[in-house]
Amino acid sequence: MSGVRRAGLALATLLATQARAQHVRTLESSRMLRDSAPVTVHLALGTGTLSVGAAEAPFLYRSILRFGDAYAAPTSAWNATQRTLTLTAGRRGDTAPASRSTDADDTPQDWRVQLTRHAPLELTIDATAADAMLDLTGLPLRRVALNTGATATTVRFDAANPEPMSVFDADVGAGGLKLIGLGNAGASELRIHGTVGDLSLDLGGRWQRDMQVQVTSAVGNISITAPPAIGIELVSGGLLSRESVGGAFTRQGNTWRSRGFETAAVKVRIQARSMLGKVTLLQR
Repeated sequence: MSGVRRAGLALATLLATQARAQHVRTLESSRMLRDSAPVTVHLALGTGTLSVGAAEAPFLYRSILRFGDAYAAPTSAWNATQRTLTLTAGRRGDTAPASRSTDADDTPQDWRVQLTRHAPLELTIDATAADAMLDLTGLPLRRVALNTGATATTVRFDAANPEPMSVFDADVGAGGLKLIGLGNAGASELRIHGTVGDLSLDLGGRWQRDMQVQVTSAVGNISITAPPAIGIELVSGGLLSRESVGGAFTRQGNTWRSRGFETAAVKVRIQARSMLGKVTLLQR
């Protein structure tokens, strides 16, 4: 191959790479926090990856979204009267006709959102087909509602919630759900409904109050780990489910109770039901 031809091919490759890079955009947005009154937050993402964490003062939120031009631009809305914040990533195919092309970049969306530590939050997240890593450590959460689809979701609480949480509610699709440090969540009630994927609940953390847990799965395993310092009661059932319980438990019918449950300072009562899966409880 001649030097001229090699140079021509190299230039064509470089131009194609640069043209493709121009189809990928990164948009940043934020809003300042004006006071410490409670805020309701709704995040919505169709496909891609989502990570959520805590923002530093003085921001109510910060958002960075990287997306190809096959997707519409994200939107944000703040209602000062109702104190609601809605952040929505663009949907694929919703771009304006003038921006559409046969070589539109289909790079999956990558969304990073940070929320304030300095105002109580009620948080709803819709991640219908997005892998989600939700680090809710340090966020003052009063309520959480999570809706996921066919991809995996991990939620973690690595420190105690500054606010008492009434309920953590999750409707989980085929991707499954992993919850870490639920003792730090400070929730009075935990409701998890799964379809096909596995559900994993880690009850570690700093417990401040009792918790009622309802967890169901149609076709999937339920795995629960708990520290020995809390009292555990498990009621398990399902059409063809199996149970595996490890630790100092006594059993009466389909109910297991940890040693010293009646006198435990914190009690966690769990109703677990897997129609076609295994329920595993390990206290260690």
